[in-house]
Amino acid sequence: MFELMGSEASYLRSLQIAVNHFYVSEALKQALSQMEHHILFSNIQRLMATSERFLMDLELRLGENVFISQVGDIVLQHCPAFHRLYVPYVTNMMYQEALLNQLQQQNKEFMYSLKTLEQDPVCQRQSFKSFLVLPFQRITRIRLILEVGIYIHLNYTIYIFNNTHQRLPAPPQRPSDHLL
Repeated sequence: MFELMGSEASYLRSLQIAVNHFYVSEALKQALSQMEHHILFSNIQRLMATSERFLMDLELRLGENVFISQVGDIVLQHCPAFHRLYVPYVTNMMYQEALLNQLQQQNKEFMYSLKTLEQDPVCQRQSFKSFLVLPFQRITRIRLILEVGIYIHLNYTIYIFNNTHQRLPAPPQRPSDHLL
């Protein structure tokens, strides 16, 4: 649970930079048509809002009991929103990449604005493109975190079972032995 929460918090911070620094930038908006702006950013604002809700639900679960490590129900609860938002974003990535390459070659105003934004310390030397690929990376990362969590939980359960099983008295050899 802690790995998932930490990962989601980090992802959300990066999405907030993508939205609050790049998406809302007046300089970028002036250098792009409305359609270009939409293709570059797609539904990233809604992805950020969904991430905020997901993290809030994880934090609420943690607040209920620090020792509760099960979050599968929370993940399942958010799956419809993840699917509804991530599929269009990932589908748009091909167009996003092509447009970004075109803008880098043909739109000097865009490139100047982009370079200025990327140099801001809030970006921590990360490129604009690295912020755009975050949702795509998140899909694989969250799956990996959940799979590792299941693997660890399963191994821990087996370990507990094996160690508890060794301490239990041996079962009777014959059904009537327990009656003697």
